[in-house]
Amino acid sequence: MRFLLRQILFVGLLVLTVSLLAAQQPTQKQLAIQYLDSVGEVNQSTYWPRVKPNLFIQNLRRNITHPLFVYAGSNTNFCGYAAMSYSCISNYPLRYVRFMMDMYTKGEADFRDVHFNPSLNVKKAAGQLRFKGELDINHADQLWFLSLADHFKGYLNWINLSYDPGDEDRFWAATNFAKFNRMVRKMCNYEVKSIGSDLIRPTIGNLPGFLEEKLAENHQVFVYLNNTILHKKDHNKVKKRIPTHYVVLLNVSESNGMVTLTYWDYGFKTLQQLPIKVVKRIIFGITWCKKKSAE
Repeated sequence: MRFLLRQILFVGLLVLTVSLLAAQQPTQKQLAIQYLDSVGEVNQSTYWPRVKPNLFIQNLRRNITHPLFVYAGSNTNFCGYAAMSYSCISNYPLRYVRFMMDMYTKGEADFRDVHFNPSLNVKKAAGQLRFKGELDINHADQLWFLSLADHFKGYLNWINLSYDPGDEDRFWAATNFAKFNRMVRKMCNYEVKSIGSDLIRPTIGNLPGFLEEKLAENHQVFVYLNNTILHKKDHNKVKKRIPTHYVVLLNVSESNGMVTLTYWDYGFKTLQQLPIKVVKRIIFGITWCKKKSAE
Protein backbone atom coordinates (compact mmCIF):
# COMPACT_ATOMS: atom_id res chain seq x y z
CA MET A 1 0.00 0.00 0.00
CA ARG A 2 2.83 2.41 0.93
CA PHE A 3 4.54 1.65 -2.38
CA LEU A 4 1.31 2.41 -4.27
CA LEU A 5 0.86 5.69 -2.39
CA ARG A 6 4.45 6.70 -3.17
CA GLN A 7 3.86 5.95 -6.85
CA ILE A 8 0.68 8.00 -6.90
CA LEU A 9 2.45 10.88 -5.14
CA PHE A 10 5.38 10.69 -7.57
CA VAL A 11 3.09 10.75 -10.60
CA GLY A 12 1.12 13.65 -9.14
CA LEU A 13 4.26 15.69 -8.52
CA LEU A 14 5.52 14.91 -12.02
CA VAL A 15 2.27 16.09 -13.60
CA LEU A 16 2.32 19.26 -11.49
CA THR A 17 5.94 19.98 -12.44
CA VAL A 18 5.25 19.52 -16.14
CA SER A 19 2.18 21.77 -15.88
CA LEU A 20 4.15 24.51 -14.13
CA LEU A 21 6.95 24.34 -16.71
CA ALA A 22 4.42 24.52 -19.54
CA ALA A 23 2.76 27.52 -17.91
CA GLN A 24 6.12 29.30 -17.74
CA GLN A 25 6.80 28.88 -21.46
CA PRO A 26 6.17 32.17 -23.29
CA THR A 27 3.49 32.15 -25.97
CA GLN A 28 4.24 32.80 -29.62
CA LYS A 29 2.64 36.23 -29.23
CA GLN A 30 4.90 37.05 -26.27
CA LEU A 31 7.96 35.86 -28.19
CA ALA A 32 6.95 37.99 -31.16
CA ILE A 33 6.62 41.08 -28.96
CA GLN A 34 9.97 40.32 -27.29
CA TYR A 35 11.59 39.99 -30.71
CA LEU A 36 10.13 43.30 -31.86
CA ASP A 37 11.29 44.97 -28.64
CA SER A 38 14.80 43.62 -29.23
CA VAL A 39 15.00 45.15 -32.72
CA GLY A 40 15.41 48.66 -31.36
CA GLU A 41 15.44 51.66 -33.68
CA VAL A 42 14.83 50.83 -37.32
CA ASN A 43 16.35 52.93 -40.09
CA GLN A 44 14.58 53.86 -43.29
CA SER A 45 14.74 50.92 -45.70
CA THR A 46 16.49 51.51 -49.00
CA TYR A 47 14.33 48.77 -50.54
CA TRP A 48 10.99 50.24 -49.43
CA PRO A 49 11.56 54.01 -49.76
CA ARG A 50 7.94 55.00 -48.99
CA VAL A 51 7.44 52.73 -45.97
CA LYS A 52 8.13 54.83 -42.88
CA PRO A 53 9.91 52.85 -40.17
CA ASN A 54 7.85 54.26 -37.28
CA LEU A 55 4.54 53.44 -39.00
CA PHE A 56 5.91 50.05 -40.05
CA ILE A 57 6.84 49.03 -36.49
CA GLN A 58 3.65 50.52 -35.07
CA ASN A 59 1.59 48.49 -37.53
CA LEU A 60 3.53 45.27 -36.80
CA ARG A 61 3.01 45.66 -33.07
CA ARG A 62 -0.71 46.16 -33.46
CA ASN A 63 -1.04 43.16 -35.79
CA ILE A 64 0.75 40.93 -33.28
CA THR A 65 -1.30 42.07 -30.29
CA HIS A 66 -4.61 42.48 -32.13
CA PRO A 67 -4.72 40.48 -35.41
CA LEU A 68 -8.46 41.12 -35.35
CA PHE A 69 -7.71 44.64 -36.67
CA VAL A 70 -5.96 43.55 -39.89
CA TYR A 71 -7.66 45.69 -42.53
CA ALA A 72 -7.64 45.18 -46.29
CA GLY A 73 -8.47 48.80 -47.12
CA SER A 74 -11.57 50.27 -48.68
CA ASN A 75 -12.38 49.19 -52.24
CA THR A 76 -9.23 47.13 -52.69
CA ASN A 77 -8.99 43.51 -53.84
CA PHE A 78 -6.91 42.58 -50.78
CA CYS A 79 -9.72 40.80 -48.90
CA GLY A 80 -8.40 37.29 -49.65
CA TYR A 81 -4.94 38.21 -48.34
CA ALA A 82 -6.47 39.85 -45.28
CA ALA A 83 -8.56 36.77 -44.40
CA MET A 84 -5.50 34.54 -44.69
CA SER A 85 -3.46 37.06 -42.69
CA TYR A 86 -5.94 37.18 -39.80
CA SER A 87 -5.49 33.44 -39.38
CA CYS A 88 -1.77 33.33 -40.16
CA ILE A 89 -0.76 36.15 -37.81
CA SER A 90 -2.97 34.78 -35.02
CA ASN A 91 -1.29 31.38 -35.22
CA TYR A 92 2.26 32.29 -36.24
CA PRO A 93 3.03 35.81 -34.92
CA LEU A 94 6.75 35.17 -34.37
CA ARG A 95 7.31 33.79 -37.87
CA TYR A 96 5.30 36.69 -39.29
CA VAL A 97 7.23 39.46 -37.52
CA ARG A 98 10.63 37.93 -38.34
CA PHE A 99 9.63 37.67 -41.99
CA MET A 100 8.46 41.27 -42.07
CA MET A 101 11.66 42.57 -40.54
CA ASP A 102 13.72 40.61 -43.08
CA MET A 103 11.60 41.98 -45.91
CA TYR A 104 12.02 45.54 -44.71
CA THR A 105 15.76 45.38 -44.07
CA LYS A 106 16.83 43.03 -46.89
CA GLY A 107 14.17 43.55 -49.58
CA GLU A 108 13.42 39.83 -49.79
CA ALA A 109 12.64 37.01 -47.37
CA ASP A 110 11.34 33.47 -46.94
CA PHE A 111 8.07 32.55 -45.29
CA ARG A 112 8.35 28.79 -44.81
CA ASP A 113 9.24 27.49 -48.28
CA VAL A 114 7.92 30.56 -50.10
CA HIS A 115 10.55 33.05 -51.26
CA PHE A 116 9.38 36.64 -51.70
CA ASN A 117 11.29 39.17 -53.77
CA PRO A 118 8.72 41.78 -54.83
CA SER A 119 9.07 43.79 -58.00
CA LEU A 120 10.58 47.27 -57.99
CA ASN A 121 7.16 48.80 -58.71
CA VAL A 122 5.68 47.09 -55.66
CA LYS A 123 8.52 48.30 -53.44
CA LYS A 124 7.97 51.85 -54.67
CA ALA A 125 4.20 51.62 -54.13
CA ALA A 126 4.16 50.32 -50.55
CA GLY A 127 3.69 53.21 -48.15
CA GLN A 128 1.99 55.52 -50.61
CA LEU A 129 -1.43 53.90 -51.13
CA ARG A 130 -4.03 56.60 -50.55
CA PHE A 131 -7.78 56.89 -49.98
CA LYS A 132 -7.93 53.32 -48.59
CA GLY A 133 -9.10 54.26 -45.12
CA GLU A 134 -6.89 53.11 -42.27
CA LEU A 135 -4.69 51.17 -44.68
CA ASP A 136 -3.19 54.54 -45.65
CA ILE A 137 -1.16 54.61 -42.42
CA ASN A 138 -0.72 50.84 -42.03
CA HIS A 139 2.58 50.67 -43.86
CA ALA A 140 3.40 47.11 -42.81
CA ASP A 141 0.06 45.92 -44.19
CA GLN A 142 0.69 47.72 -47.47
CA LEU A 143 4.05 45.98 -47.80
CA TRP A 144 2.55 42.61 -46.83
CA PHE A 145 -0.54 42.71 -49.05
CA LEU A 146 1.34 44.02 -52.09
CA SER A 147 4.03 41.36 -51.66
CA LEU A 148 1.44 38.57 -51.38
CA ALA A 149 -0.40 39.81 -54.47
CA ASP A 150 2.86 40.15 -56.39
CA HIS A 151 3.92 36.58 -55.58
CA PHE A 152 0.75 34.47 -55.67
CA LYS A 153 -0.94 34.30 -59.07
CA GLY A 154 -4.12 32.72 -60.38
CA TYR A 155 -5.95 32.85 -63.67
CA LEU A 156 -7.67 36.12 -62.69
CA ASN A 157 -4.25 37.78 -62.64
CA TRP A 158 -3.10 36.65 -66.09
CA ILE A 159 -4.39 39.76 -67.82
CA ASN A 160 -2.43 41.98 -65.44
CA LEU A 161 0.70 40.37 -63.99
CA SER A 162 2.83 43.46 -63.32
CA TYR A 163 1.91 46.09 -60.77
CA ASP A 164 1.03 49.62 -61.84
CA PRO A 165 -0.33 52.36 -59.57
CA GLY A 166 -3.96 51.60 -58.71
CA ASP A 167 -3.69 47.86 -59.38
CA GLU A 168 -4.62 47.10 -55.78
CA ASP A 169 -8.20 47.79 -56.94
CA ARG A 170 -7.94 45.74 -60.14
CA PHE A 171 -7.49 42.14 -61.29
CA TRP A 172 -3.77 42.29 -60.44
CA ALA A 173 -4.75 41.84 -56.78
CA ALA A 174 -7.75 39.52 -57.26
CA THR A 175 -7.81 36.10 -55.58
CA ASN A 176 -9.73 33.20 -57.10
CA PHE A 177 -10.74 30.21 -54.95
CA ALA A 178 -7.93 27.80 -55.94
CA LYS A 179 -5.30 30.51 -55.46
CA PHE A 180 -6.66 31.32 -52.01
CA ASN A 181 -6.50 27.68 -50.90
CA ARG A 182 -2.97 27.32 -52.25
CA MET A 183 -1.87 30.47 -50.44
CA VAL A 184 -3.38 29.31 -47.13
CA ARG A 185 -1.72 25.91 -47.49
CA LYS A 186 1.74 27.33 -48.22
CA MET A 187 1.74 30.24 -45.79
CA CYS A 188 0.00 28.65 -42.82
CA ASN A 189 1.09 25.00 -43.03
CA TYR A 190 -2.52 23.91 -42.70
CA GLU A 191 -4.19 20.73 -43.78
CA VAL A 192 -6.65 22.30 -46.19
CA LYS A 193 -9.93 20.95 -47.53
CA SER A 194 -12.53 22.84 -49.54
CA ILE A 195 -15.74 22.64 -51.48
CA GLY A 196 -17.07 25.05 -54.11
CA SER A 197 -15.67 27.08 -56.99
CA ASP A 198 -15.50 30.52 -58.56
CA LEU A 199 -18.71 30.05 -60.55
CA ILE A 200 -20.76 27.14 -59.17
CA ARG A 201 -22.09 27.08 -55.61
CA PRO A 202 -21.50 23.98 -53.49
CA THR A 203 -24.42 21.56 -53.15
CA ILE A 204 -24.88 21.02 -49.41
CA GLY A 205 -28.26 19.98 -48.06
CA ASN A 206 -27.91 21.41 -44.56
CA LEU A 207 -25.46 24.26 -45.12
CA PRO A 208 -25.65 25.78 -41.60
CA GLY A 209 -25.23 22.31 -40.08
CA PHE A 210 -22.21 21.65 -42.30
CA LEU A 211 -20.57 24.89 -41.19
CA GLU A 212 -21.41 24.25 -37.53
CA GLU A 213 -19.82 20.81 -37.76
CA LYS A 214 -16.54 22.17 -39.13
CA LEU A 215 -16.35 24.81 -36.40
CA ALA A 216 -17.17 22.23 -33.72
CA GLU A 217 -14.22 20.16 -34.97
CA ASN A 218 -11.95 23.18 -34.32
CA HIS A 219 -11.34 23.92 -37.97
CA GLN A 220 -10.49 27.39 -39.19
CA VAL A 221 -13.29 28.08 -41.67
CA PHE A 222 -13.05 30.55 -44.54
CA VAL A 223 -16.10 31.42 -46.65
CA TYR A 224 -15.86 32.68 -50.23
CA LEU A 225 -18.96 34.66 -51.08
CA ASN A 226 -20.67 37.39 -52.99
CA ASN A 227 -20.62 40.32 -50.60
CA THR A 228 -22.99 42.77 -52.26
CA ILE A 229 -25.50 41.92 -49.53
CA LEU A 230 -22.95 42.09 -46.70
CA HIS A 231 -21.18 45.26 -47.92
CA LYS A 232 -21.68 47.99 -50.47
CA LYS A 233 -18.53 48.35 -52.57
CA ASP A 234 -17.72 50.54 -55.53
CA HIS A 235 -16.90 47.57 -57.77
CA ASN A 236 -18.21 46.86 -61.23
CA LYS A 237 -21.80 45.68 -61.56
CA VAL A 238 -20.63 42.43 -63.15
CA LYS A 239 -19.40 41.39 -59.70
CA LYS A 240 -22.96 41.27 -58.35
CA ARG A 241 -23.39 37.71 -59.63
CA ILE A 242 -20.01 36.24 -58.73
CA PRO A 243 -18.04 35.76 -55.49
CA THR A 244 -15.77 38.66 -54.61
CA HIS A 245 -14.98 38.36 -50.93
CA TYR A 246 -13.48 36.13 -48.22
CA VAL A 247 -14.49 36.09 -44.56
CA VAL A 248 -13.37 34.03 -41.57
CA LEU A 249 -16.37 32.27 -40.05
CA LEU A 250 -16.43 32.34 -36.25
CA ASN A 251 -19.91 31.07 -35.38
CA VAL A 252 -23.12 29.99 -37.12
CA SER A 253 -26.58 28.88 -36.04
CA GLU A 254 -29.93 28.40 -37.75
CA SER A 255 -33.47 28.81 -36.42
CA ASN A 256 -36.79 29.05 -38.23
CA GLY A 257 -35.17 29.59 -41.60
CA MET A 258 -32.88 32.37 -40.38
CA VAL A 259 -29.12 31.91 -40.19
CA THR A 260 -27.07 33.87 -37.67
CA LEU A 261 -23.47 34.34 -38.79
CA THR A 262 -20.57 35.72 -36.81
CA TYR A 263 -17.58 36.35 -39.04
CA TRP A 264 -14.39 38.36 -39.32
CA ASP A 265 -13.70 40.75 -42.17
CA TYR A 266 -12.48 44.32 -42.70
CA GLY A 267 -10.82 44.38 -39.28
CA PHE A 268 -13.93 43.61 -37.24
CA LYS A 269 -16.16 40.83 -35.99
CA THR A 270 -19.64 41.11 -37.45
CA LEU A 271 -22.90 39.41 -36.47
CA GLN A 272 -25.57 39.20 -39.14
CA GLN A 273 -28.85 37.38 -39.65
CA LEU A 274 -29.91 36.30 -43.14
CA PRO A 275 -32.59 34.00 -44.55
CA ILE A 276 -31.14 30.59 -45.29
CA LYS A 277 -31.99 30.94 -49.00
CA VAL A 278 -29.86 34.10 -49.13
CA VAL A 279 -26.93 32.37 -47.40
CA LYS A 280 -27.08 29.53 -49.92
CA ARG A 281 -27.18 32.03 -52.76
CA ILE A 282 -24.16 34.09 -51.72
CA ILE A 283 -21.75 31.30 -50.66
CA PHE A 284 -19.61 29.90 -53.49
CA GLY A 285 -16.77 28.29 -51.59
CA ILE A 286 -15.94 26.93 -48.14
CA THR A 287 -12.42 26.16 -46.95
CA TRP A 288 -11.75 24.42 -43.66
CA CYS A 289 -8.33 23.65 -42.24
CA LYS A 290 -6.23 22.73 -39.20
CA LYS A 291 -2.64 23.42 -38.27
CA LYS A 292 -0.12 20.69 -39.04
CA SER A 293 2.37 22.05 -36.52
CA ALA A 294 2.65 24.63 -33.75
CA GLU A 295 5.15 26.71 -35.76
